[in-house]
Amino acid sequence: MATSSTVYLVSGSNRGIGLALVTHLASRPNTIVFAGARNPDAASALHALVEKHPNRVHVVELKAGDVEGNERAVEEIKRKAGQLDVVIANAGEWLEVGDGGILDWGADEIVRTAICKDMQPLTGVSPESMQEHYDVNVIGTLVLFQAVYPLMKTSPARKFIVIGAHGGAITTGPEYGVLLGPYAITKAAVHYLAKKLQFENEDFGLVDTDMYHYAQSNSDYLAKRPGVTTAECAAGIMRVVDGATRETAGGKFMDAEGGVNEW
Repeated sequence: MATSSTVYLVSGSNRGIGLALVTHLASRPNTIVFAGARNPDAASALHALVEKHPNRVHVVELKAGDVEGNERAVEEIKRKAGQLDVVIANAGEWLEVGDGGILDWGADEIVRTAICKDMQPLTGVSPESMQEHYDVNVIGTLVLFQAVYPLMKTSPARKFIVIGAHGGAITTGPEYGVLLGPYAITKAAVHYLAKKLQFENEDFGLVDTDMYHYAQSNSDYLAKRPGVTTAECAAGIMRVVDGATRETAGGKFMDAEGGVNEW
């Protein structure tokens, strides 16, 4: 049975921007949010939100690219809420440099919007690394859309939000002072995926939102950019999502202030 509340699904919700989005949405009235996590049992912060907001926050197992797992998650949403209105595709992993070390962006400030695990010149990037990034950032988003589509198409207010990145913009991304080759290339691919899905599905609102977190260290370029908290990112995303229509934002690369970026 459908509910009068707006029902959200946020992938990659166990920490970072995903957790901030779930926290932000849980504070709203008439809202039900399903938080997707690869390992729900280990998502202690999400379970704390479930205890604080019983019957309004639910944790579902959701792994990028897992077709059957994504379909099971949607079935659980259908069983518990009867509908799905807004999906925010945000799955990602820790940012790691090529030698296995960690690029420290601050444990409570990391914005996980994609897998980004290889920071070296493209001459040193392995096919396996590129494939891993593609599987999460592109295939994962496609599989999620395919899984949620049957349930979402019954909602009159359906929106599918792809968390993009300025680093994946062909016009400006290559100028970045950090080595984000596999990440940026696969983000450019997911930007195209969002645009193509919007073109093929006239009854859907699909928005590609740039929420790249500018680090304040490790790069002269990034050091000049202002840092933002995950809570601020979540609030910015939701301002765009709330105001988005197919006419104003469909298939466009939006920023946190509602502006439109170049692809």
